[in-house]
Amino acid sequence: MTRPPIPIDPEDVTARWMQQALAAGGASDLPPIKAIAWEEIGSGVGFMGTILRCQLRYAEPRTPAERNGSAPATVIVKLPSPLAANRRLSKRLGLHKRGYDFYRLIASQAPVRSPALLYGDYEARSDRFVLVLEDFGDWQAVSHFDGASAEQTRNAIRAIARLHGTYWNRTDQPPLNMFTDAFSPRRRMLIQLVYLANLSTTFERFGRFFSDDMRRLAETYGSRIDSQIVRVGAGPKTLSHGDFRLDNIFFAADGGDEIAMIDWQVSGLRSPLFDVTYFLVGSVTTEVRRQIEREVLEEYTEVIGEMGVQGFTFEECWRLYREHSLANLLVSVLACGGLALEDENRRRVVELGLQRVLAAIEDLDGGECVPGPVPLFSRGGALAAFSRGAYGVVKALRG
Repeated sequence: MTRPPIPIDPEDVTARWMQQALAAGGASDLPPIKAIAWEEIGSGVGFMGTILRCQLRYAEPRTPAERNGSAPATVIVKLPSPLAANRRLSKRLGLHKRGYDFYRLIASQAPVRSPALLYGDYEARSDRFVLVLEDFGDWQAVSHFDGASAEQTRNAIRAIARLHGTYWNRTDQPPLNMFTDAFSPRRRMLIQLVYLANLSTTFERFGRFFSDDMRRLAETYGSRIDSQIVRVGAGPKTLSHGDFRLDNIFFAADGGDEIAMIDWQVSGLRSPLFDVTYFLVGSVTTEVRRQIEREVLEEYTEVIGEMGVQGFTFEECWRLYREHSLANLLVSVLACGGLALEDENRRRVVELGLQRVLAAIEDLDGGECVPGPVPLFSRGGALAAFSRGAYGVVKALRG
C-alpha cells in the first residue's frame, strides 16, 4: 500500500489523504471518505506539536465497517508544531522520533492504555512526522489549572507503577533496547547544555518567581546536571512516559479507575521516579501534594512489589522522589526558556508549573540533592567548567 506524503500543515489533512493514510495503516475496507472537518485542540497543551480532531464523513453511511465500529467517526492527528523554536527544540531532543517509535514498537504490548495507532510516519532528514490516533473524546480530561484530585492522583500513580513494574531493570531486552536511553553520555551532555542555554531566558520571563537562594541553586545545578543524572542512573531503570502530566492523561468516563495516556514523545529509559515526581509536583496543587505525597509513594512501592520488583524500599523511593524534585526544575527551564510562549494559555501553563516545582524543591529540600563539585580533570569536571563558561557568556550578552 502506498504511503501518503507527510502533511506539512493541517490544510494538507484532506479526505483523500486520510483515506490513503488509514488504508496504509491497515483499514483498507473503509467506505470512501466524503469529507473531513478538523479543529485544532489542546491550545496551550500541545507545545511540541499541532493536535487536530478530525471528523470523518463517509459516502456510504451504513456499511459493515461502520456497523461493526471499524470505521472511526473521529480521529486525532498529530503534526509538528508550527512554531520554529518548538520544532528546533523537538529536533535537538529527538522528540518526534520517540513518539513515533513508542507507537510502532511498544504501545501494543505495554500494560497501560494508550490511543490505538491508526497510521504513522516519520522522516529522519526533515524530522517531520504524522500520527493518526484513536480519539479519546468520551473520556474525562482534567484541567492543569485545577489539578488532579487525591483519588485521580492515586489512579494515575497506580497506572504508571504498572508500566514501570513491567519493564523494571529489563531495558536491555527487545524492544526497549532499541529505545532512547536518557542516561547516555551524549544525551546527558546535551541536556545540561540546553538547560543552561535556556536559563537566562527563564529568568528574564519568570524571574519574579525565583528567590535569591533559588536563583543561585538553579545556576549551580546547571553545571552539575550530568553528575546528578549519573547518580540517579546508578539506580533502577525502566520505560518512562517522560511527560506524565494531566494534559496527557484521560480518566475513564464512567468514573472507574482506568486511565489512558497520550503524547509519548518524551518517553525513554530513565529512573522510574521521574514520572511519579513529575506528576505529583506538576499536576497536583501544592496543597494536595503536601497532604498525600507520602501515602501515594507508599502505594507506588507496594504496587511494584506486587509485580515482582524486589528490594525497592519506601526509603529509596522517597530519596529518588526528592532527587527528582530537582530534575523537575530542568523540565521547567526547558519549557520556560526554550518554547515560544506568545500564546497566553501556554504561558500560564508553564508559569503555574514552574511555581509548583519551586515550591516542591523548597518543601523537599531539593537543594540538598545538588551534587558536589567534581574534579576538574575529569569528563564531568571539564563539562561543568565549559558549561559555567558558556553560561557566563550568555548571561553577560543578555546584560
